[in-house]
Amino acid sequence: MDKTLKNWNNSLGPKLLEKIQISIERRSFLANSLKAAAGLVILPSMPSLTGCTPDTNQEQLVATQPWKTFAAVQQQLFPNDDNGPDAKNINATVYLKFVLDAKDTDPDDREFIVNGIDWLDELCLKQFNNRFSACNSTQQKNSLSQIAKSDAGERWLSYLLLLIFEALLSDPVYGGNPDGIGWQWLEHQPGFPRPPTNKRYMDLT
Repeated sequence: MDKTLKNWNNSLGPKLLEKIQISIERRSFLANSLKAAAGLVILPSMPSLTGCTPDTNQEQLVATQPWKTFAAVQQQLFPNDDNGPDAKNINATVYLKFVLDAKDTDPDDREFIVNGIDWLDELCLKQFNNRFSACNSTQQKNSLSQIAKSDAGERWLSYLLLLIFEALLSDPVYGGNPDGIGWQWLEHQPGFPRPPTNKRYMDLT
């Protein structure tokens, strides 16, 4: 096995290894939920969804590292296929930052997700003499396919995809799903009352 790819496998201790299957199962559940949600009928009384805005500007965030690379990975995982919003449209990177900054995020998960960017860039620099974000689309797809062959790489991608789904479905107050774009695409009526910016869950703990 390539020495660079061993970084992925070596990152998994017994505790983290136990989480792999749980993460993959959650991803499958969310994927099926999205398919089911696509069949929902939108209610005519659905109000404007512009009341809540994220704290972080997406364009400014992805101009810096590691967020630029995270955004590039997310775009490969949830691309623009002309059939709904993509990772950029749903502010997936802003939501990811929100999760990583949250005090209740497992420190092991946070470290693993962040370290994955360094390992991915190391692989791309070795193979393509470029960081992942500077590689072309084909090179990026090849790199992600390569790391997905390891348990740790599959787990890392699974985490990122899970958080993309969360960004798509969560209330805009948490940074993703701006103006309810994900809800509108899925024709989903959100629950009420929606949280105001000063009463997000982390502000109440």
